[in-house]
This record gives sequence, structure tokens and C-alpha cells, in this order.
Amino acid sequence: MNGSQCLEKETKCGNGSVLMSNQSRTMPTLELKVYIRVVAVVFALSSVTAFALASLRLLNWNLFYLEHLDGGVHYFITGLMLCNSAIGFINSCVVINRSAARNTGRNITTWLLLESLFEATRVVYVFVCEVVIKSRGPLHIYELLISVVQYLLNSFLYCQMILRH
Repeated sequence: MNGSQCLEKETKCGNGSVLMSNQSRTMPTLELKVYIRVVAVVFALSSVTAFALASLRLLNWNLFYLEHLDGGVHYFITGLMLCNSAIGFINSCVVINRSAARNTGRNITTWLLLESLFEATRVVYVFVCEVVIKSRGPLHIYELLISVVQYLLNSFLYCQMILRH
């Protein structure tokens, strides 16, 4: 049996090792230390975006709401988002700047747990702004779309980090 027949059947050849399909052999792979930094940059960008949108919501509430707000729910949930996005950003910056030898084991697990805290807070933030406060301003839909796209991307990368780690 030659090499091409082995690839077609994906059976054991020669030395007893299973050959990978053509697709998986041509897929580029990143080393774990590089992948960790790439994911940390994406997470940091997500945190900065959340911080900027929450700051804008706090300073210019009329861009997100059509009617005047009464009560402290708006300030509480926006402050919570500001704090958690700052923690998420600092957390990702620590991972980016830490040596590759220290980006292993418990350090990565702690980073991922804090990142999941940020994502959970972001989901609560979007829910409260959408359902409880009834945000309907001109920038609201853009904030919602950005949050959904970043949440899906971060969730995918989070799962990939768990599988690779």
C-alpha cells in the first residue's frame, strides 16, 4: 500500500501510526504560548470595547435611552460593567506580558476563570439594559451587536483554550 492509498483509507501504514487527513495536515497550528497571547489580545480588546461602551452609556445616557432614567439600576449595572471590564483588561494584560514559562497550569486556569466572570457580567449587563431598563437609543443596537459578536468569539476562544490547555 503506498502513501496515497493510506491517506484515502485513513488506516495504519508502515510504522503503525495513523496518518492524518489532508485537511488537518495543512491546517496551520500555533504553539500554545503564541496562542495564549493571541487569545489574551482578543480578550483585552473585548474588555476595552465593553469599558468604552459602558463609559459612553454612563456619560451620555441619551444616546442609549429615549426617555429620562429614574433610579440607580442604570448606574449600578454600568458601574459593575466598568469594574469587570477593567479587571478583564488588566487580567489579559498580565497574561500578555508574563513569560511563557509562567503562562501554564494554575495561572492559565485563573485567567480563564476571571475571563468567564467578565463574560457572565457582560451577559447580565446586556440583559438588564435590554429587558429591565428598556434601552432603545440610537447607539443601543450597535452596542448589542458588538456585545453579541464579541461574546460568541470569546466563547469560542475560551473553549479552544480549555481544549488546548
